[in-house]
Amino acid sequence: MIISLTAALAALALQSAPVTADAAPASLDALPIEQSTAPRCGVAFAVISRWQKAGDERGEAYPDMESEGGREFFVRAMADLMDQTGLDRDQVGAIIFDEVTALDTPDGAERIEAMMPACLLLKANAGL
Repeated sequence: MIISLTAALAALALQSAPVTADAAPASLDALPIEQSTAPRCGVAFAVISRWQKAGDERGEAYPDMESEGGREFFVRAMADLMDQTGLDRDQVGAIIFDEVTALDTPDGAERIEAMMPACLLLKANAGL
């Protein structure tokens, strides 16, 4: 009984362990939530910023990402992701590309809308 409980706890610890470059993720979905949340929000801010610059009405509901810290949040989140995982710029760039491609769609706009309250709070808590 104790052995199976210990094995279960060890397996749980391994599942929530931070991802490192040894096991390079192919997407933010492959990362634990602790590592994927800020980068996912940073990418959402970048997509919103692109909408705002293009005059796309999907960006109108959000604060101006250029002047209100969206870009800085993105940069910090990606730097933290590289520091935490050991991924290089190219690996992170590929992850970002895939995430932007998924979010810059009608379904992605709905995902952004759903996550924005938490992302804006995360950005505010970061002092941005």
